[in-house]
Amino acid sequence: MDTTNTNTIIIACIGLYLIALLGLGFLANKRRKSNSLKEFYLAGSGLGSFVLLFTLYATQYSANTMLVTPAEVVNKGMGMILILGYMTAVVIFYLTFAPQLYNISKKFNFITPGDWFDYRFNLPKLTLLANVILVLVSVNFLLSQLMAMGHVVNGVTDGQVPYWAGVVSLAFVVIIYESLGGMRAVAWTDVIQGVMLFAGLVGLFLIVMPDTDELTKISAWLIKNEPQKIGVPEVSFRVYWASILLMIGLGGAVYPQVIQRIYAAKSIKSLRQSLGAMVVMPLVTVLILFLLGVISIPHFVDAQDVSKDTVLPIMLNVWGGDSALNFGLMVMVVVGLIAAIMSTADSVLLSLSSIVAKDILGKFRFKNASSERLTKIGKLFSWAIMFLMVLVALQPKITLWGLIELKMQILVQTAPLFLLGIHSQKVTSKGMFVGLCIGFVFATGAFFLGIKTIYNVHVGLIGFVLNILCCYIFSNPKRKVYEMSHNN
Repeated sequence: MDTTNTNTIIIACIGLYLIALLGLGFLANKRRKSNSLKEFYLAGSGLGSFVLLFTLYATQYSANTMLVTPAEVVNKGMGMILILGYMTAVVIFYLTFAPQLYNISKKFNFITPGDWFDYRFNLPKLTLLANVILVLVSVNFLLSQLMAMGHVVNGVTDGQVPYWAGVVSLAFVVIIYESLGGMRAVAWTDVIQGVMLFAGLVGLFLIVMPDTDELTKISAWLIKNEPQKIGVPEVSFRVYWASILLMIGLGGAVYPQVIQRIYAAKSIKSLRQSLGAMVVMPLVTVLILFLLGVISIPHFVDAQDVSKDTVLPIMLNVWGGDSALNFGLMVMVVVGLIAAIMSTADSVLLSLSSIVAKDILGKFRFKNASSERLTKIGKLFSWAIMFLMVLVALQPKITLWGLIELKMQILVQTAPLFLLGIHSQKVTSKGMFVGLCIGFVFATGAFFLGIKTIYNVHVGLIGFVLNILCCYIFSNPKRKVYEMSHNN
């Protein structure tokens, strides 16, 4: 197929999809019953198991997974099969506290993660510090999605659409329909996004995956030309991987947008059903991405200057030119990939604005503001932060994997607030505050000093262990178990 024609078709399909998203935003706006925080940020807490499953799927499988997985395989070789455990670990840790948190959130009408902190610990400075960390992580996460938007659109159109145009246009659509429909618009679009992404990946895998003979040739090529990418990883790398797995598993389970999906579930049954289905998703999604990365390695041997974040977009362009069927599947994957990235971006933006509006500005600047006014303040903040992040994304200074490591080593420090807060009767607000301070200072200090690991263990996980120890050491067992606020 002619390159110009294929690019035109791809751009047209992306354009139609963006128009559909705007339409869903307007429809969700009409369906909204009020302008309250709960209605806008949690869709009235009425998400059933099907919608909840796909909003979790589309949110979890973002640029971090879709672009980084094949890129890391190309970069480090087949030893990156270990990456399959990352998303599974997230779901496993999620299951350890989500049902209990859901029951409490329904009873006390939680909107943000900060509501749980206030209820369980009743210590304003602890809630503020935790919210500051969540804001920093969310800003980081949003930036990575904007960068991914530019890389994907630029890569699949073979450069016809510039990186900056992909960032600006998709970010503009996200902020429009998120402002119009809130969580309801996000959830509706997630269903479409999740189905398209899953179907496209499976279809593309069946078409482009080589037969046994071709796989043998690829293996022989790797042994001859890139032997370091086919061998068993060294012990030092396996230790590093295990620490990363624990850190990502713990951190990914406490993303603020994921916590708010617990609150948005219609019932405990819906939550359990959606989480049960999420357990098997990595076995399909990440495994396919890993195998696609393996067969991509020969294409990047002489292209050391090519950003590894663009591996999948470039390969989609290559595979899509083989036949009309491949091209159709490639377009489906491209639109699904863009959809997943946008889904994560709008979910992060929604959580970020709710935390800033309700838990920071609502407590320190607009103490007597109504729920409706706080919702409007949150929308204005969304526009402001999106504008700033677009400016930063237009001049990227770090890779997507670098952003993942940075945010995870900070985010994981908030995990004890949920895990210990739910399951331990010994920790108190003082212990949790000291632990969070120690873990956060250690992780951020190590980052600015350029220290990633100590004896191959990621510093974020070491900070988490120090955090846990301090939580218990500085907790006073004579204080009440639940230092909750009855004002929620």
